[in-house]
Amino acid sequence: MSKPMDSIRIFINGTSSHPEPVVEPLSERELEVLQWLACGVPNREIGRRLYITENTVKRHVYNIFGKLNVHNRTRAALQARKLGLNPEPDFMSQHWEGSPG
Repeated sequence: MSKPMDSIRIFINGTSSHPEPVVEPLSERELEVLQWLACGVPNREIGRRLYITENTVKRHVYNIFGKLNVHNRTRAALQARKLGLNPEPDFMSQHWEGSPG
């Protein structure tokens, strides 16, 4: 059984016959940001978890939108799910800043 990230890499690298190919491959960091974005995590929290600034996260999100040919976070998340990217269970169980617990 392949991992979700493997499915995305196959799709992005063009070794799959998916009808909507990505024009330009997503970088490893963009894949990480997309994974958090698909979980509904806000930019500030993504930046905190990946040790990058919120502005850098915004730049990655902008690049992801262009590469996936989408115009908002919801569509990007839907496209991620369509590509087989699902949040890992430990993503959702981690303590978020400002959340109870």
